[in-house]
Amino acid sequence: MIEVIAFDADDTLWHNESLFQETQARLTAILDRYAPHAEVEARLAETERRNIKLFGYGIKGFTLSMVETAIEISGRRISAEEIHEIVMMGKAMLDAPLDLMEGVEQVLGDLKRRHRLLLITKGDLLDQTNKVERSGLAGHFEAVEIVTEKDPATYRAIFSRLGYAPEMAVMVGNSLPSDVLPMLEIGGHAVHIPYRVTAVFDRHEAEIAHDRFHALDNLRDLPDLLRRLHAI
Repeated sequence: MIEVIAFDADDTLWHNESLFQETQARLTAILDRYAPHAEVEARLAETERRNIKLFGYGIKGFTLSMVETAIEISGRRISAEEIHEIVMMGKAMLDAPLDLMEGVEQVLGDLKRRHRLLLITKGDLLDQTNKVERSGLAGHFEAVEIVTEKDPATYRAIFSRLGYAPEMAVMVGNSLPSDVLPMLEIGGHAVHIPYRVTAVFDRHEAEIAHDRFHALDNLRDLPDLLRRLHAI
């Protein structure tokens, strides 16, 4: 019996990664005279991985990684005007309108009648808090948890503090490494709904075969899946 449903936020309830991809494309255009696009993308991904332990996930860390990549890949020849343009690109991301997934409000409203709902998202505290507020979805959730990393210890701590057994919970998200695998490890259920673009940190090539793992194409299919699980 599923008692609580926890949701990821970015690229599960609203669009997010597409904004990063659009900004990265603008960065490769700025650095076009210094290196091929593929090299810029690879260097940026490497810089982001290196900087996560310092900056965490989110737009601010991404912006700093873009600046660092631009300086390094240009051999320190990039102009102050171009650095300013990159910084403004990051600020534009923070101010970008929030685009909800189709049908998300109806799905949450349906599920809230039968389950307790949580929101568990990782990233910058201020940025994620602003997105939750702007989404207008906060009222659907019993609790909103903004964390620096999603791993088994984090999930255990959240469910323990809120008084839920992991085996009575399901985590819904687009990331196999962050939303699915840690939840399965602690004995919970996981639903994977892939987004159209996969971030570097969310890629996972290995197949998952587990009786508590479920894959859907669309968030709107979630209520029917949960009804079937209750009927088993």
